[in-house]
Amino acid sequence: MKLSTMIITLSLPRFSSCFVSRSIHPSTSIAASSISLQSSRLFGKSSDETELIGVSVSRLDTLQTLLSERGAPGSRGCTQGGGDIVPIVLSSSSSSEFKDLHPHLLPLARSQSTGNVICALRRAYADDAGYDSPSLASPWPIVESAVGLPGMRLLSLNSEHLMRRICADADANLEGDNAQRILGLYNDGLGSGSLSDRAMDMPYETGSVEKLGYGLEKYVLLRVGPFPDLYEIMANQHLSRGDEESSLIAAEASNGKFGGFGSTFAFYAKLLSSLPNRGEECRDAARMCVRMPLPSMGLTLSDFATVSKMAGFADATDDTETALQKMRDMYEKIREHEQDENSGDKSVKQTAMEDANYLLDIACLTGQKYGEVRSEIANIYREAGMESDADFADRIQ
Repeated sequence: MKLSTMIITLSLPRFSSCFVSRSIHPSTSIAASSISLQSSRLFGKSSDETELIGVSVSRLDTLQTLLSERGAPGSRGCTQGGGDIVPIVLSSSSSSEFKDLHPHLLPLARSQSTGNVICALRRAYADDAGYDSPSLASPWPIVESAVGLPGMRLLSLNSEHLMRRICADADANLEGDNAQRILGLYNDGLGSGSLSDRAMDMPYETGSVEKLGYGLEKYVLLRVGPFPDLYEIMANQHLSRGDEESSLIAAEASNGKFGGFGSTFAFYAKLLSSLPNRGEECRDAARMCVRMPLPSMGLTLSDFATVSKMAGFADATDDTETALQKMRDMYEKIREHEQDENSGDKSVKQTAMEDANYLLDIACLTGQKYGEVRSEIANIYREAGMESDADFADRIQ
């Protein structure tokens, strides 16, 4: 394919690497009023200098306790419960040990065995653009990452969904007092009206999974909310039974429910690559990852290299470094093309986010430490009047 043709193919409106609200699909956007948001102090440049930053994570203490007890379902390296997942208090989240996490991540808990970290993703918004205003206080998605890793893995759209899934898992897999203890931890405080989302405010009833009769995974999707790993499981189950159409429908549904996260398109591309006569569709699905925040493609550089190969940027025999370089080359050409076409029609804050995007995208493709770009990203935000975003990015020195 000629370069000009490839660029035209990819010249769709690009989702921001700052995870702006236009990247959130309407079916999954949750109003800020639907959950109880915790506002807490995060330490700034020193222990004596604090800034009040709203932390949009509902029932944070309960979430950390449940993660410690049962692990994080859907994660790669945080699945072990029994105390392996250690809570990170908010004051410690600004410690220099987390400097090389993605600058938009707030660490909540860490696995002692793998070092992987459960985080909340703080999106940046351009409130001088009309489309962003309704989402300024939206709940923060819960993701998995690690210090030094380039990417992140989406676990849940918000903390309440993840906690209820953990509770349902305990109901389905534990017995007697062990199950009741987890359910008791989860139910504490529910039913008081503190959550305006009535479905999430209702205490969980023992035996709910068994009562529905479809098994744990389908219960979670039907009664709790969407989870990307469960859509992957569903797609693979359909494929194992020879039902190609249902498998693809499940994967396509996932793409629509988690807008702005490239990992769902990466899975879709992998699924297509396993099917006969789906080469072009696989390529196009993989190229959609470049339209999303690049750190959302996966956790590791190897994940990104796989996408580069499926997208046709790199050859199947290329090593990881070569595959990433070829993806960067195409990324730069697409960016230059878009700048030529869209110059002069963006607000100050939109421009700032695009500048920050570029630094984050290049860092994740090259393996550059995020700590090396934190201050520069903060300065970009601050010059555009995005003070809270600047403070969050620059809270770790």
